[in-house]
Amino acid sequence: MAQFFQTGGDTLDTVSSIVIFTVPGVIVGAQLGALVAGRILQHTLERGLGVLFTLVAALTLGEVIL
Repeated sequence: MAQFFQTGGDTLDTVSSIVIFTVPGVIVGAQLGALVAGRILQHTLERGLGVLFTLVAALTLGEVIL
């Protein structure tokens, strides 16, 4: 771990950029997710998540195939 911080440079910049944008996104997403989950029926959430996963899978396969 110490070697990672001593190396610095591009790797440390990349990791810090990822952390800087990921942490606030996770916190805000968790708050919004809890709010939405309390207002939408369970069945609707499950169906919406299934559609989202299907869409992501199709896009991923499309990138690989094309």
